[in-house]
Amino acid sequence: MKSIFFTELQFLILLIGATSFLITFILVPIAKGFGEKYNINDIPNNRKLHTKSIVRLGGVPIFIGFLCGLLSIIFTGNLDQFSLENISSYGRVMLFTGTAIFFLGLCDDLFKLSPKFRLGFQFLVATIAWFSNLRINSLDLSFISSSMNEVQIPLIMSFFITVIWIAGIINAINWMDGADGLAIGLLIIASVAFFIIEYSNNIQYLSCILASLIGAALAFLIFNYNPAKIIMGDSGSYFLGFNLSIVSFISSTDNSTPFDVRVVFLIMFIPIVDMAYVIFTRIINGKVPIYPDKTHLHHRLLDSGLNQRQTVKIIWSLSAFFSVVALVIDGKINQIFIFYALIIHCLCNVRIRDFFKKLLC
Repeated sequence: MKSIFFTELQFLILLIGATSFLITFILVPIAKGFGEKYNINDIPNNRKLHTKSIVRLGGVPIFIGFLCGLLSIIFTGNLDQFSLENISSYGRVMLFTGTAIFFLGLCDDLFKLSPKFRLGFQFLVATIAWFSNLRINSLDLSFISSSMNEVQIPLIMSFFITVIWIAGIINAINWMDGADGLAIGLLIIASVAFFIIEYSNNIQYLSCILASLIGAALAFLIFNYNPAKIIMGDSGSYFLGFNLSIVSFISSTDNSTPFDVRVVFLIMFIPIVDMAYVIFTRIINGKVPIYPDKTHLHHRLLDSGLNQRQTVKIIWSLSAFFSVVALVIDGKINQIFIFYALIIHCLCNVRIRDFFKKLLC
């Protein structure tokens, strides 16, 4: 199956993205109805922002839509070089372990597992990924010194860095899922940034995986934006966070190139910094880091008087700005896009808009 308008890879990416979007869009209302029928809801409390019970099965249509997007490859006829059989071995490990993480989150949505068990299982899956050679082997620290463009990591350090990174990003995305549309929007922004990098580097299988992830996430955002009709639950946030953590270093592992700390950190700046701040704050206050509270960035913005939509737009635009900076540093886009991203943030930030209105009055 060929197109006169696109290359074979471009056509495949569009097909995958469209399929994952359509399947997720169709399944979300079904999941919502199922959750309402069997009372699989997220119950409001003094920490949560919604005031009424809301179905927490959104991760199921995301997961199914993502898989269906990838399975659409079988309908592409002569595009044999993109078949699932020819996907990188690292990509296969990513799909297997991602499925395990999804079911961990689903079990938590249904049966409420303990935080210690969830964290332990995350470390177990991350360990399986590492022993399957899906690991961070070297770091690009050239922003510190030009001689540190490829710092090799000892094997034991590689294990700890990889496992902590995977579990950390899973929980960073999960912790950002506290305002309608926030976590899924951050996932989309980061995934688009990684897609631009991987597509320009001609990493075909990863471009396809990201296309399916973006398609499913965009469809879910329609239902999750404030006021949310459904939330993704732990099944969704764990699955998306896991994929984001792996996407950040899988191509460097696959191509034996160093993990670009600066670019990856900027793309995921908001969830990483938020998680670090929350953990540090909980520790100095004598609290257990894995138990929830209201010290996240979105909580603090809401406490300052902003509503959910204003809060989410500010955090989205900040994330987009840092992602654009990362893409400029990586040489994927022109520097002028930093200026455009800054303008978008100013337009999204109600405080900045009000400041300029006062200046002009």
